[in-house]
Amino acid sequence: MTNKIFYILPSYNEGLNFYSLLNNFYKFYKKKLNTKIFLIIINDGSTDNSIKIIKNFIKKNKINKIKIKIIQHKKNLGLGMALKTGFEYCFLKGKKNDVIITMDTDNSHTIILSFQMANQIIFKNKDIVIASRYRFNSKTKGLNQLRKFLSFGAATLYKLFFPIKNVKDYTSGFRAFKLQIIKNAWKKNKNFFSEKEFSASADILLKLYKYRDNIIFDEVPINLRYDLKKGKTKMKIFKTIYLSILLIIKRKFI
Repeated sequence: MTNKIFYILPSYNEGLNFYSLLNNFYKFYKKKLNTKIFLIIINDGSTDNSIKIIKNFIKKNKINKIKIKIIQHKKNLGLGMALKTGFEYCFLKGKKNDVIITMDTDNSHTIILSFQMANQIIFKNKDIVIASRYRFNSKTKGLNQLRKFLSFGAATLYKLFFPIKNVKDYTSGFRAFKLQIIKNAWKKNKNFFSEKEFSASADILLKLYKYRDNIIFDEVPINLRYDLKKGKTKMKIFKTIYLSILLIIKRKFI
């Protein structure tokens, strides 16, 4: 595989999860001899020991195949700005047929699925692949019923107002992108990465919506493992609901 895979890993106080995450990357990719991996860790103003854990892991493990770049935000700017930083770094360092994957750093997203998503981009000519909670065989562990209901409600609203072929899960942040596709959209819209918080993931799809006839979207079922996450969730439910409704209004009617 000549394509590089860039992982954008936004992180805010995920010190409890980083060792397991990096260890999972190491164990999986040491067997993939021809795969070049870049982990772009956006430390979004963390106040815990995240960076110390990452640096200690690098010292103790031979990870020549995996290049790790840590980008520091001096203060917490939110998920949207962390994604912006990560994407713009990848645009600078990557080539048009490389793959960008966005995923959480709390171990709720699996490395093996991310590799399968990258292969959809590289070998099956997909442009964007989403790990979807609403596909057959998807599973979710460790998430309460209220969160499931609200997520499904948001997905239904997004689908109603912004019907993208083959897309059901608009708020999943676990995605694979062909680098050139999203870079082209970014070049056409200087405000492409404008949302600062959790609504940023949905906003990326809504902005790509205008180019949907030229973009091949697809989804794969996910085994979402919130039960493996350590520490409290960073998502504020009612604020996220408000931002989602506001985003729909902005992108549809303003």
